[in-house]
Amino acid sequence: MAAHRPGSPGSVERGESGTTDLVLREGGASWLTVPRSLGNAASTGLGTGLLGAALVLPVAVFVLFTGAGWATVAVVALWMVSVAVGVGFAAALLVDCFRVYRIRFSAVGDPPEVRLVRGLGSGPWRPVEEPDRLRLEQEIEEPYAGDPLPATRVLTLRLIRDDSDVCRAVLLPDTDARELLAALEQALGPAVLLELHVKRTTRPAPRRRPGPRNRGRGGPSGLGISGAGGYSCGSGCGGGGGG
Repeated sequence: MAAHRPGSPGSVERGESGTTDLVLREGGASWLTVPRSLGNAASTGLGTGLLGAALVLPVAVFVLFTGAGWATVAVVALWMVSVAVGVGFAAALLVDCFRVYRIRFSAVGDPPEVRLVRGLGSGPWRPVEEPDRLRLEQEIEEPYAGDPLPATRVLTLRLIRDDSDVCRAVLLPDTDARELLAALEQALGPAVLLELHVKRTTRPAPRRRPGPRNRGRGGPSGLGISGAGGYSCGSGCGGGGGG
């Protein structure tokens, strides 16, 4: 696994009180989250404002056809852009404030408990029940024969309770899933059930277009071939595993 700096997604941190943090995203429950969240919200608001501005022209044409003057068009345009900016800014800020940045586990030896660390602060401690589990899902897309592009990897982490997601996050693409699983096993012991699911597929080759010589001969000269993929599951924890 690539050496991730402390606090980066995919890292495992030990707190002074013996707690263990699994970092999903940078920030969370810190004043450092505020300027980042405001910046994200501002950029989102700008994008939605541009979208609102793009809709001004057809609306302005409609308003003019109703007999209203240019002053009314200006008021409607200003209202549309302002609403678009406000909605985009507020929505992005709420997402940043309430999204889960870390999963925090109680110290080893204590009754196992877990809490979610959000942008606005940490949630309450909840006991880790038997159905609770951490699942790493890695999707690997291998290149087809002759493909100049490298394989792509997507690693998703899910905290599952009663077959429903408590939270999920996509980790950095260079995160080594097995090393992260081993670090979690060492830090958490048998307190939490850990799973690793790997899905491998082959990137479909592009279809070849029929050349001039092949036209009228019953179809294209070549077909794209994609490899079959499937899940291979592994699991591990001190108290048992699931696949």
